[in-house]
Amino acid sequence: MAEMDMGLAPQGKKNGKKRKKRKKQSIWNSIVSGLFPCKGDSTNEILRKIVFLAALIVLIVAVVLIAAHYLQYSRLGSQMAVDSDGQILATESYIVDLKNKAPTQEQIQQLPQGTINEEYASLYNENKDFIGWLSVPGTNIDYPVMQTDNNDDYLHTNFNKEYEFSGTLFADYRGPIGPDEMPHNTVIYGHNMLYKYQFSALMNFKRDINFLKLSPVIDFNTLYSNNKYKIFSVFVTNISTEHGEVFDYTGTNYFNSRSEFYDFVLECGDRSYYDMGVDVEYGDEFLTLSTCDQDTGLDLRLVVVARKVRPNENPEVDVERISEKDSVKFFETYYEIFGQLWNGRTWDTSLVKGLDEYIGENGLEDKPEDYEES
Repeated sequence: MAEMDMGLAPQGKKNGKKRKKRKKQSIWNSIVSGLFPCKGDSTNEILRKIVFLAALIVLIVAVVLIAAHYLQYSRLGSQMAVDSDGQILATESYIVDLKNKAPTQEQIQQLPQGTINEEYASLYNENKDFIGWLSVPGTNIDYPVMQTDNNDDYLHTNFNKEYEFSGTLFADYRGPIGPDEMPHNTVIYGHNMLYKYQFSALMNFKRDINFLKLSPVIDFNTLYSNNKYKIFSVFVTNISTEHGEVFDYTGTNYFNSRSEFYDFVLECGDRSYYDMGVDVEYGDEFLTLSTCDQDTGLDLRLVVVARKVRPNENPEVDVERISEKDSVKFFETYYEIFGQLWNGRTWDTSLVKGLDEYIGENGLEDKPEDYEES
């Protein structure tokens, strides 16, 4: 009677009829049916679950990659060298120790014929692929450079030839470096790693003209010579034809004619963010640093091109002459996305000896007034 007074039906009965018991789902089954398409789901429900699962997979992969990179950077950070001021360098300590270690006479004797930099004997003894040391004063770019007969060996391999995602700086194999051998254009590759490793500092050249003014000269000393290079171009370019015409800066290791030289310099000048005020002439040797550009989300390359300081030339760059250009050459996809258009050549072509004559003879004029609205 008490149950009836409270408005409750007797247990197991409703309006005098027996009620069917619902089969309880386990928590696991509930999760599975909630996440994965099941028999009886509507089309919209199936699509919702598929989209959710795809997003979940992407999230999990991203978390795993971030965690892996974080662990790698933590490990790298613990192995970095420290300078006399207590500042952490970007170069691993064991490599710095090898560089600073006085070589033995036996190690010196094992150096390739024509070597002048005997202080690199310890590095060469450790790894015969070592061909030089690259540094950009004012940045943390201060690394050994390797070279083999391909461009894959050091893409994800450290100095000790062990797997490491950040890899090691390496020179393009198509421009071999030797005692009496140096390509017209030495191309060096390095990853644009998060935080501060490898070639990440090159992004500052693109983003900040004042940073560029602080570091306009690159040092690249090989086993066989000591070299300084003055930067004359900083640009971003595509590497896939789906984004537009490709400038093959990596495949140009030798200039077989003046026209090839001038065509290369024209592209570097037109594409550069800056007019560097650095003179160039046929016969100059170039150094090209190449890394990934991570500012746009496209698969692009950030490129820094410098020319070798000539014998008896002042190695300093007149930074007061460095200026941002009004017109920068990009590629079709960039124009479509960002709306920035090429408005003609505005840099000082007279800085390249003989270039103005070449432009005139070949009809390569590209003046800003040609782009003005009539």
